[in-house]
Amino acid sequence: MPLKSLVVIALRLYAIYWLVSGLSSMLVYLPFMLEAPSRIGMHSPTASFIFIPPTMLIFGSILWFLASWLSSAITKGHDTQLTFAALTREDLYRFAFIFLGLFFALSSILSVVETAHQFVAFDVPQPDNNPEKGQYFWPFLGHVLTLIAGFACVFGARKWTAKLIRLENKHEAAPPAD
Repeated sequence: MPLKSLVVIALRLYAIYWLVSGLSSMLVYLPFMLEAPSRIGMHSPTASFIFIPPTMLIFGSILWFLASWLSSAITKGHDTQLTFAALTREDLYRFAFIFLGLFFALSSILSVVETAHQFVAFDVPQPDNNPEKGQYFWPFLGHVLTLIAGFACVFGARKWTAKLIRLENKHEAAPPAD
C-alpha cells in the first residue's frame, strides 16, 4: 500500500473529527448564536467564539476534499510502497472508523451523563416563561450528537468503508481533467 493512501486515511479521519466536533459545538452554542447579534453586538470579543463551529465545519469539509491532493504533496518524493502482511485498504479504513467511533463514544459518555443531569435537575423544573429555560438542553444535545456519531462510526464501519472505497475507486478510474 502506498504511503499516500495512509496519509489520505489520516487526513480524512481528522476531517471527520472536525466535522463532528463542529456539529456538536454548533448545538452547544446555538442559543448564544441566536441571541448574540441582538444582545452583545457582533463586534464584541465574546461574540467571536460563535464563529468557531462553522469554521470547523468549513475546514473539515475542505480537508476532506483536499485530502488526496494534500497527501500527494506531503509524500512527494517519499511515496514508498509499504508492505503489510495481508493488510488491505479496507482493513485500515474499518480500523480507522472503529477507532474514531470509540474515541467519540468514550469521550462523550461522561459529558452526556453530566449534561443530562444538569438538564433534568435545573432546566426541566423551570417554568416555560423563564428566559433561562433551555440553557442546559443544547450542551446535552451536542454531547448526545457526538455519542451517536461514535456509535454510527463503530457500528457502520463496514458500510462506511465500502462507500469510501467505492468512491475512491470511481475517482481513480475517472480520466484526469486537462
